[in-house]
Amino acid sequence: MADFRDKRISTPLVLAASSGMVAIGLVAFFGVQTAQRMDEETAQRQELAALVLDDRTPEAVAESFLDAWRRRAWDDAARISVGDAHEGALQKKQLDLAMDPTDRAMAREVWERLASAPLDVEFAGSENLEGGAVAISGVASYRFMGSPYRREVRWEIVPADDEGAEGTLYRVRRMDNGAVLSDTPPLLRGAE
Repeated sequence: MADFRDKRISTPLVLAASSGMVAIGLVAFFGVQTAQRMDEETAQRQELAALVLDDRTPEAVAESFLDAWRRRAWDDAARISVGDAHEGALQKKQLDLAMDPTDRAMAREVWERLASAPLDVEFAGSENLEGGAVAISGVASYRFMGSPYRREVRWEIVPADDEGAEGTLYRVRRMDNGAVLSDTPPLLRGAE
């Protein structure tokens, strides 16, 4: 008859193997959860970052134009603008098109990342101008290069020549950037 004592696995070895399997299971479980959470966060960030053009109110078209401008979405900016603002968007588009295609693609990718933060505009005042136009001022804020960025902005808004299904639509005639109210992001401090 064989001696079974020699074929038993020691208790410390069983405990070590069990602990290792539990650790592997926990890493796999939490790794999947983390990856799913990261995918959800990425999807949410992309949803938040989607450019929405709204020209139903003077404030909405002002914010939409600024958002298109900061994203270098020149065609979208031109679509909701007239006059100086429209010409400015077309000029910026031409400057982008004149760039080397490789440089343009790299610049676009960088700007899309930089401008993907949600934009918030706090409107501070308005003034009626001739011909149904209105001047609106406010402070735009978003995260730029990981730092809060705040800047004064002033727009001139005019009623569009055409009406939408919901009534009067508006166009940006002019946009002027004012004072920067936040600290310069650390990455750009040497460029000043």
